[in-house]
Amino acid sequence: MTGDGIRTPGDLTPEWLTSVLSASGALDAGASVQSLSFAPVGTGQMADTVRLTLTFDPPGAGPPSLIAKFASEDDTSRTTGLVLRAYEIEVCFYDAVAGRVGTRVPRGYFGWHDPDTGWFVLLLEDVTGAVQGEQLEGCGPEVAAAALGEMAALHGPVWESPDLGALSWLNRSSPESNALMEAVVTPLFPGFVDRYGDRIETSHLALCERFVAGLGGWLDSLSGPRTATHGDFRLDNLLFRPGDPHPWVVDWQTASWGMGASDVSYFVGGSLTVADRRAHEHDLLLAYHRALEEQGVVGYRFAQLEDDYRLTCFGGLLMEIAASMLVKRTDRGDAMFVTSLERHAQQAIDIDAEAMLQRRSHA
Repeated sequence: MTGDGIRTPGDLTPEWLTSVLSASGALDAGASVQSLSFAPVGTGQMADTVRLTLTFDPPGAGPPSLIAKFASEDDTSRTTGLVLRAYEIEVCFYDAVAGRVGTRVPRGYFGWHDPDTGWFVLLLEDVTGAVQGEQLEGCGPEVAAAALGEMAALHGPVWESPDLGALSWLNRSSPESNALMEAVVTPLFPGFVDRYGDRIETSHLALCERFVAGLGGWLDSLSGPRTATHGDFRLDNLLFRPGDPHPWVVDWQTASWGMGASDVSYFVGGSLTVADRRAHEHDLLLAYHRALEEQGVVGYRFAQLEDDYRLTCFGGLLMEIAASMLVKRTDRGDAMFVTSLERHAQQAIDIDAEAMLQRRSHA
């Protein structure tokens, strides 16, 4: 069963859904989907996401609702998703990685992508009753610690896993990919400054200028133990049920084989206010490190995590500069990019990340 010909929610049929849900074991034997309706959900800018509401014969024979993801109908976002392999990565993550980690991840029922055109379809469990985290507001230390626990449950079980490290769709790091990243991001920066420069503090903008000028050196300096990383681990990509600080983690289009500390620094720097991050940063790093050890990781010292955290925090600047210029523009997106960049830039200044970069570059 493929998703060929299915590009939008309107292309879905009860017959096709019956076939894929039966194949996944989510539909009772002999049952069928009778009807479907859909409504937009989420705030993602790379893909179009809807909630499907289904009826069955007999009633109750399958999940009453699903989340369905499709390539963005916006040409800019869809082209970015194709070039960055974002759609391929998310489909492959659910197929090859989701079942090997302990992170709360919605169940995947079906995934398909066309590597030539970028069209894809992904059917996922609907985490009913859950609400999306709010990036602009930030979260408190209890929620942050719980999220880092889910992060450790992603990183720990596949820490330095040789078979995952051999997957080309996941392990995309190479001198050639670093050169491509530099070639793509560097010319985007002047446009970023034109669009957002008057909304960013002078010291933060100056840091961005220095970082972009030395982007190649930073990419080459990233070294350390590898694991499966989310790549965009932030509140907007976490779902919370009332009364439970532990989230479900969604939107795996940036998953990669990288340094676990890159997820840590990105989340802590971008998903807490500056004041909360300053007050709780050290304790949160300790909590993540303890959780990582509980997942069976040995030999990764806390001092090494601190160093890696300082180095990788520049990833937040890279994400905000690149993503803001490569996906469709919205008012909320503008506010999110500016707010997150301010937080990440201040994080780098507070922990003197440039000194760590200079140390690694000259090692």
